[in-house]
Amino acid sequence: MPASHVEEPALLRPNRPAKPTPRPERIPKSTTSACVTQPTAPKSQPVAAKKISRGAGSDIHRLIGPFLIEKKLGVGGMGIVYKANYTKNGAEVAVKVLPLVLSANKKLVDRFNREMAILKKLKHPRIVQFYGGGEQDGQHFYAMEFIDGGTLAELLQEKGRLPWQQVIEFGVQIAEALEHAHDHGIVHRDLKPANLFLGQDGKLRLGDFGIARDSDATALTAAGSTVGTQAYMAPEQITGKQLISNKTDLYALGCVMFEMLTGRVPFKGAASMEVLLKHINEAPAKIRTEVMDCPVFLEQVVLQLLEKSPDKRPHDALMVQIALEEVIERVAAKTSTMTQMTAGAGQTAIDMSQLSDPAQLKKLLGKKKKKRKATGPIWERGWFLASCLAVMLGGVAWSLMPPSEEKLFAHALPLMQTDDPVKWQEANDRYLKSLLERFPNGQHADEARDLIDKLEMHRTERGIETRLRLGQDPKHEAERLFLQARELERFGDYLSAREQYRALIDLLKDREQDRSYRNLAKQQLAVLENAGDGNVDRKQIVNDALKNAREQFLGGKTHAAEETWRSIIKLYDGKAEFAEEVTEARAGRAGRLNE
Repeated sequence: MPASHVEEPALLRPNRPAKPTPRPERIPKSTTSACVTQPTAPKSQPVAAKKISRGAGSDIHRLIGPFLIEKKLGVGGMGIVYKANYTKNGAEVAVKVLPLVLSANKKLVDRFNREMAILKKLKHPRIVQFYGGGEQDGQHFYAMEFIDGGTLAELLQEKGRLPWQQVIEFGVQIAEALEHAHDHGIVHRDLKPANLFLGQDGKLRLGDFGIARDSDATALTAAGSTVGTQAYMAPEQITGKQLISNKTDLYALGCVMFEMLTGRVPFKGAASMEVLLKHINEAPAKIRTEVMDCPVFLEQVVLQLLEKSPDKRPHDALMVQIALEEVIERVAAKTSTMTQMTAGAGQTAIDMSQLSDPAQLKKLLGKKKKKRKATGPIWERGWFLASCLAVMLGGVAWSLMPPSEEKLFAHALPLMQTDDPVKWQEANDRYLKSLLERFPNGQHADEARDLIDKLEMHRTERGIETRLRLGQDPKHEAERLFLQARELERFGDYLSAREQYRALIDLLKDREQDRSYRNLAKQQLAVLENAGDGNVDRKQIVNDALKNAREQFLGGKTHAAEETWRSIIKLYDGKAEFAEEVTEARAGRAGRLNE
């Protein structure tokens, strides 16, 4: 069977910062799109493109598509990764192959194809670059960037742990990759050191999207299933009680950063279940008890990423980048201030770690005492420095005081007045929740609740739209009733829609968990009441719809007619005054228009 290849011509220009590194030649359209960032030699010679006989039980030296397999790089649950040579110009690539024994499993093939579709979406310097893929003799494969710097897991195995400055650099790079993926609706779900690859530039690339979830595609993982690597799994990934979201990846990022700083994962156990239960129930250890030089600001960021509740983690990967960059700035500012205030009267600082002789130490201390008696400028006097230190500490204490209710509301309001739901979420996470927790009966408490209601209504509407798009049933009775009222409204029966919304508001008045549906119903009811049309005959609306459906059917627009009949049966079945209309709709669906 001939090879079938997916062409990705645009991806032949690697999406990396421009460097004078030679690039392999562009692949002709008649072959699989494949390319590398760093060819083995500036002028690699093409490899003879003849099919090489396959050794027993081995893919080495086998030709798959235009790629000659050279050596195995690794094995995962979703395939084998090989280093390969592009036969047209000798460029090095990595080729992932789904073994033939797995190709008979349609679900695994779908997942493999999903991984290709995800990688095709993602074009970013911090994500492994995809070049194209295809199928040959029933075996599926795709080519991607070959990165020969090893993985973060291998680096940690070699070094034990990393300096905090490098952890921040790597953390920002990972967050950049996650931000790009999340912006495209992709949740990785398996972020770990083994899936972070080191390039020759010393920077990380995120790879292996084998179990990633694409919000725009049909789910391949059953609801309630647990996927991921146990040492890096978020509580909601384990329990299934909350939806997997971008914040699931942020928890895994916290696990990875904890490991980079300490040399170990946050939770260990003799058995898998023990580790999973610790993720759900136990707080991680304080990093600074093991790593004394870790800045307290960095520890705070990592521990926030490891919060059990997704709502308590940073809002998104961009906020993580900002927080990590602020750590460097705050450490630099603190170091600069303390250095100036403790440097002394222009004397060279003594490195106490280099002194071991007590006599020598006393001698040096004696000299220092004598020198303190000398006069000098006022800014070099001890009392002046002590005063400055007190002022600085007072300023720090003042800056650390929690903001007032007025300030919290003033920060939140401009964000909520935009049309950007991302900013609404930021206002909620950073200001509104804190305002209501600290000032539940404050001057702005009611306004804060209204603003949070606005965000929750938006979330609810997005959830409804997603379920409708995927053809899913309403998740509970409140949603079913709301959808029924909205369908009446769209059908044009505004009188029935108003009645349904009023009934919904009354039914849910004491159900706080359904507050967003109650508020949506109030909002739609207000719109309908302002629009008028209160005297429209409901039977006339239905009969006009039936007449229109008959004309559509006879005119060949069967799908539109079918939708109208379906809506009439769904909305009016069981209502005595509409029995004739429902009967006619059923006859229409059955193809008996003359009855």
